Amino acid sequence: MTIPESHPADPIHPLQFIGLLLLSLATLLLELALTRVLSVSLWYHFGFLVISTALLGFGASGVTLALWTRLRERVDLGRSVAACSLCFACSTLLSFWLMQHIPFDPFSIAVDRRQFLFMPIYLVVVALPFFCSGLGISLLLTRGAREVTRLYAFDLVGAGLGCGLITLVLPRFGGSGSVVFAAFIGALAALSFSLPSRRVLAAGSTVAAILLLAGSFHASQLLPIHVSANKQQSPIVPIYAAWNTLSLVQVVEMPGAKGESGSRRLIIDAGTAATGMQDLRPGVRTVLQQHPEAIDDDTDIVYIGKAAARVLIIGSGAGYQVLEALKQKAASITAVEINPTTNDIVANRMNDYWGGLFHQPEVHLVTDEGRSFLRRSHEKYDAIISVHTISNAAIASGALSLAENYVFTREAFDDYLDHLTPDGILFFTRPEAQIPRLLSTARESFAARNMGPVANHMFAFTNGAPNIRSEGRGSFAAVFLLQKSEIRPRQLQQIRQIEKDYSGSGFKLKVLYSPDEAPADSFSLYNEIASAPDLQAVYDRSDSQLAPATDDKPFFNQHMRWSRIRWRTIVDLFSQAKPGDARLSLEDRPIAEVTLLVLLVQSVLIAAACILLPLIVFHRQTEWEQRPLAWLAYFAALGLGYIMVEIALLQRFLLFLGQPIYTYAVILAGLLIFTGVGSWVAGRMKQTHALSRSLVVALAIVVITALVTPPVFQFFLGYALGVRIAISLLLVAPLGLALGMPFPLGLRLASAQTTSIGAWAWGVNGFFTVIGTVLALILGMIFGFRVVLLLSALCYAGALFVAGWQARASTETPLVERTNA
Repeated sequence: MTIPESHPADPIHPLQFIGLLLLSLATLLLELALTRVLSVSLWYHFGFLVISTALLGFGASGVTLALWTRLRERVDLGRSVAACSLCFACSTLLSFWLMQHIPFDPFSIAVDRRQFLFMPIYLVVVALPFFCSGLGISLLLTRGAREVTRLYAFDLVGAGLGCGLITLVLPRFGGSGSVVFAAFIGALAALSFSLPSRRVLAAGSTVAAILLLAGSFHASQLLPIHVSANKQQSPIVPIYAAWNTLSLVQVVEMPGAKGESGSRRLIIDAGTAATGMQDLRPGVRTVLQQHPEAIDDDTDIVYIGKAAARVLIIGSGAGYQVLEALKQKAASITAVEINPTTNDIVANRMNDYWGGLFHQPEVHLVTDEGRSFLRRSHEKYDAIISVHTISNAAIASGALSLAENYVFTREAFDDYLDHLTPDGILFFTRPEAQIPRLLSTARESFAARNMGPVANHMFAFTNGAPNIRSEGRGSFAAVFLLQKSEIRPRQLQQIRQIEKDYSGSGFKLKVLYSPDEAPADSFSLYNEIASAPDLQAVYDRSDSQLAPATDDKPFFNQHMRWSRIRWRTIVDLFSQAKPGDARLSLEDRPIAEVTLLVLLVQSVLIAAACILLPLIVFHRQTEWEQRPLAWLAYFAALGLGYIMVEIALLQRFLLFLGQPIYTYAVILAGLLIFTGVGSWVAGRMKQTHALSRSLVVALAIVVITALVTPPVFQFFLGYALGVRIAISLLLVAPLGLALGMPFPLGLRLASAQTTSIGAWAWGVNGFFTVIGTVLALILGMIFGFRVVLLLSALCYAGALFVAGWQARASTETPLVERTNA
């Protein structure tokens, strides 16, 4: 059977398929580049907020096309999509320039009324290029109804290639350059669309592409990134800067006091985090021999009673803990750092300044995610050290991530205890507000392993000076110790003595928890967590999130329980009037939680205004065979389901693959490309009930994936990277193939009713993708990502129900049978 058509479909030129691939590639490349740029200029949480809002603009393009009858049905297709692509390229450049000149400061919204004007302007500016590209893509899918499965395949493959390409473009061109390079790809798309017969547009696109490609090499000078005043740490001009998919790393030279040598600091994302090292020239051994007193670090307490210790440092950064380990004559020092740019700076590019620190025979530098490395290690360590390992910088999962890494989950503590010697010790530093959660994690880990009471195995303190405290909020840097054997009284005395030696430098020891004394103040939460008979009751009484993070819910930086967030919490967060206020208080404020709630409300309101309101106003002008809400519910369910799968996979595979760059290149890109292949296969399906069967298969594979991935990861985690990548692709491929079929099959079927349904479908799918992104993260924080995967299966079950309902409601040939092409 053939699909009945209510209008003739436009023929699609082969170059238009290439143009669609390029336009989709440019759009994803821009999205990911802006995510990194906004993590630098604002805080990464608001980078997520703004990018998600921009993708709402992508959905708005579909609604616009649904209401713009002349463009949808009568304007020349090739000229229209070429113009949209060229507008995307030009608006990308204009939008980025305006972003650097609008004084938008999200942390000051509650105290600076101007921000209520700046914020909507900023969001509209960011959304503009996405609107242009979305208009072109939705126009092609709408007008090319007969080729919709092939078009959708090229769209998804282009998106997948954009995810992979960012790993090459960002380090080469930097933040600004990557944005301009995305505009260059958009101009190439315009050229591809216009080549068949539109010479003027082709000439203009060629000139634009040449200028944009040349500009991408000099964009950092032509379009410098403006950093929010609430974030900047230092006005010093960096002596070196480099981008990668994780962050921008800038090296600044810090002058020393009179008669003292200076230091170099590595600033992450223009102030989100920092790490530094003193001048170690002419060599680290010489400095250790001549000036051992200049090397003074809290980690020296882990070496008490340990000769020739074997040490693991997770998050080695600039290497100060490595230097302390050398001073303490450690026999083996394994330094694990996830950021390859940081390692390149300290071990290669500026190795001379670092005095060859990372080339000492005892030191082994590894570029990897800490937990992933530890799972594959067979070593036993006398000390495992993590000093402020989790920063507030986003991992390299693009706009889809507010995730933490896996260093402080309950399963992580199990791994640490497995890799410690009998008297081995953990040393962690975190903001004081997060120390109770470390205690609860240690207690639950000991209980799960039947290791007995944990109370005599822990010690926590802070010696924070006033200048690193947030007013009324405790120290920015507190210390937590967990020893596999009981901490002995003499050991406690030595720890206290060493820490009291810091008093001469303006530091004051404050014991938070000790097995042999009460806390320094009357607040006894620490003792409650260590010894309360009902630990759950302690969790329930607190506003803070005290229950341990897990590998399924790896949000250790979640500060507040969702049920305790109030309006005053939101007002407090957005009342940072003074420069630097936000930086000082981020570590103990629920910024991610509030951001997600704000985005959820915003997305729902915008979706209602852009979908429901136009439907109410214009529904009488549409002559559809079936009621429109059923089809809109179908495409909304697909948008929710697909993005939930995507986010859950990104979280799960981060630990399995180790470095976030592989999350881009293997999981995100692979899922999109295999989804595109699934769409292509759907175009060749001619059997009856293709739509319903594709939905059943998709539902089944999502459920199987949710149940199978944890044991598969556990079994293969110790294998080489190549094997883990192959396993990842084997897991992602069938899922992508199955998820790629329902959207184009449904779109072909719905397009038989009216020319506007394709545009509505595109808009609805886009809006609910953003809503699904937020819901997936909130649900992941509350219930875990296994539940998110199972909920995504329910979304596909809902789509199956709607498709069946439409089939029964049809007065013509059953709906599912119309999938016969």
